[in-house]
Amino acid sequence: MKCMLIDDDIPTVQVLTELIPWTAYGFNEVSQAHCVQDAQTLFDAGIPDLVICDIEMPRGSGIEMIQWIREQGYDCAFIFFTCHESFDFASTAISFNADSYLLKPLNQEKLEAAVMKAVGGLKWRRQMGEYQKFGMAWLKNKGLVEASFWTDILMATISPRLDLIQGEILKRELTIKTEQSYVLVLASVFLSEIDEKWNESTFRYAFANLSSEIMLLRLEYDRIVSYQKNSMLYVAVILDEDDTSQVQLEERAALLIQLMNEYLKCMGTCYISEAKPINELSGVKTELERMDHSNVMFRGKVHGQHTVFQREQPERYDLDTELYTSLFIEREKAQIVNRLKKDLEQLVAKNQLHAETLQVIREDFLQVVYAILAKKNVQAHQLFTDQLAQQLYVKSEHSLFDFMKWAHLVTERTVETIKESQRSEGIVDKAMRYIHDNYTKDLNRDEVAASVFLTPDYLAKVFKQETGLTMKEYLNDYRIKAAKLMLIESRLSIGQIAMETGYETISYFSTVFKKLTGETPNAYRSRQSYDREKNGV
Repeated sequence: MKCMLIDDDIPTVQVLTELIPWTAYGFNEVSQAHCVQDAQTLFDAGIPDLVICDIEMPRGSGIEMIQWIREQGYDCAFIFFTCHESFDFASTAISFNADSYLLKPLNQEKLEAAVMKAVGGLKWRRQMGEYQKFGMAWLKNKGLVEASFWTDILMATISPRLDLIQGEILKRELTIKTEQSYVLVLASVFLSEIDEKWNESTFRYAFANLSSEIMLLRLEYDRIVSYQKNSMLYVAVILDEDDTSQVQLEERAALLIQLMNEYLKCMGTCYISEAKPINELSGVKTELERMDHSNVMFRGKVHGQHTVFQREQPERYDLDTELYTSLFIEREKAQIVNRLKKDLEQLVAKNQLHAETLQVIREDFLQVVYAILAKKNVQAHQLFTDQLAQQLYVKSEHSLFDFMKWAHLVTERTVETIKESQRSEGIVDKAMRYIHDNYTKDLNRDEVAASVFLTPDYLAKVFKQETGLTMKEYLNDYRIKAAKLMLIESRLSIGQIAMETGYETISYFSTVFKKLTGETPNAYRSRQSYDREKNGV
């Protein structure tokens, strides 16, 4: 699907582009326009499925844009956002069938909920059109319509007022009862724990299917809401209060977790709410999400809404930094990881591990690593600022699985870098290889030092001790050796050879050449040519 963002404020459009995980909602293309005229022109290149548009812009308003779209007969979902709350704007937007009307500053959760609602409504309208086209009964759409309704309820895009909820039920011609209570079952899995063989969208489909079959005992999506939040993937299942007993629900949830482990190869966790009125379900969802966020030790289990994760009041926990420092110095990678795993297991056994303690351990562990790298003159940011390291660092905060993946990566890179730093000959060899591979470029010692993850001053010291030359002297020596070979074996001009060996000017090249060889490049070429002719070469 395609989405178009329209706002005369370029930073706002950029934020919108980066704020929403568009692919998660089925969008593979996001275009931008900064006025109504540009937006209308972009329609020629392809009609978007969703338009998110500011209302007040200098060269035409968002109201004019939606009016033009409706007059052209384009089937687009439409979301308005503005700085000013205006009844006139809102009522006009409703008259043109806008999907949502949001106020700036934009709230990511509300915006994602609006996008989800708009996509659901668009799919529903298009599906309805297809059914009408082939003369099929509206009943075949009932599941899709009801699923869209429950999505709106859980994401709070429908007001929690019972009269408004009842109005939506009548509007969508559903048979849902507002006077009864409902039970919400929330199943969660870390995105990072999804097996690599799964495509994410395929996994979401399989997760929703399995949840429906086990919790509803049927393969339909009228009571299933699948969504992503931060690093978690959730499936919410809504059941009538009288559908089944609490014991049966817990048994089904336990079976769901078991089958997720067997067939989806991941650890699922389930939370079961108490029976609540329909207008309280959005708050219940939020409460269950908070439980899931704080749950570190008790994953892979079934929990009730008011389950208290029993853990003793933790004492202040300090990592044994002296022990870990010794293990790093001794380069014992396996012992470091195993010891860290044992420390965490002991905290779990004492019911003392939670998110805050995990964060303390992570920061103490990093303190050990940074202190050791500093002593070895290694620049830590060269090791841990890549995308993989950053992703694992963020995910390690609430998951033991991700914490150990992150700790293993940090340990591996740190120990291997220490080994390199303790082999000065290896470091110099690596630096020289870098010079050999890049001598034709505008090279400096900072770049050479970065290639071996050391500070420039430290590498310069080691390099001088090992070779007797500064890095600049070695670079010039290597360049002149290459130039001498070109002077003998090629017909390139002196200027071309200067450029080929990394010198910006002929004069500087000639100065360095004469300093190292005792003669100018022309004189060297002439003498070598004469010697070759004399010897019959």
